[in-house]
Amino acid sequence: MTLIQLRVFCAVVEQGSFRAAARTLDIAQSTLTQAIQALESELGTALLNRSHQGVTLTPVGERFLIRANAIIRDCDLATQDVKQSTGEEEGNITLGVTSEPLAELLLPVVKRFVERFPKVRVHVTSGYTKMLIERIRDGRLDFVIAPLAPQVSDVDLSIERLYRSSPSVIARKGHPKANATSVRDLVDCEWVSIRPAGIVGAENRLISLFNTESLGHPKIALTAESLLETLHIVSESDYLTIEPQVLAEMPLFSDALISIPIRETFDPRDVCLIARRSAPFTMATQELVTMLVSYSRLVHGSTGRRTAG
Repeated sequence: MTLIQLRVFCAVVEQGSFRAAARTLDIAQSTLTQAIQALESELGTALLNRSHQGVTLTPVGERFLIRANAIIRDCDLATQDVKQSTGEEEGNITLGVTSEPLAELLLPVVKRFVERFPKVRVHVTSGYTKMLIERIRDGRLDFVIAPLAPQVSDVDLSIERLYRSSPSVIARKGHPKANATSVRDLVDCEWVSIRPAGIVGAENRLISLFNTESLGHPKIALTAESLLETLHIVSESDYLTIEPQVLAEMPLFSDALISIPIRETFDPRDVCLIARRSAPFTMATQELVTMLVSYSRLVHGSTGRRTAG
């Protein structure tokens, strides 16, 4: 098994066909086909289903893809680390972030980091915690900053808890319930919840709050795919949503949205910095992580707690 074979396999999966992958890699399609056949022969099983519509992964191929991506990513990081150690401060950092730490941590820090490492390209992926952690495990992300419940730990992950998350009920400015002080005052309101494709139960935090207060099931009128869609709907209607309080304070949203100060508390979650334990950071990635952790402690007065499992 060679690194070239792994790169070819991942390219075929990403492009959806042998022909498209050959064009992307700028190699002959016959060479690419031979590489995949040799890889499958060595493993003793098929990784891809071929058809006139393209290729799909076999069940074994799905598992192998996770390993292949992680190996390729680790090799690329090893190369970057050597270059950075010899003074060539360039490379790529891929990180995942949810909305709260994006506003609270990343935006204030990333500008200073880019000034310090102008040749290092930072790529940011947003999404829900579960999805982002899956991308850590398959090697597509270097680290993630996202909320986790206090009791969550995983043996293959390094988890550094930075600060306690601050969710809030978000509404449009001028909402008739803007001065509500209890979720009981909002029991007749309708809600918008984010439910990304394929993720069931993304509104659990809202349902849990209603259950705790014995209020029955909340009136979830709409679900949306993304945070931006949700906030746009809320800003133009009387629907409510639960999102980080900091969003209503951001310049982008502060003219349109408010946080309703209910007294009830939500299920606790800590904003955490999460990474694979088996994948050391490059020098540039470690510098960005250090800057993020230091800024978090400066703002929130937290010493942080690291868990491994």
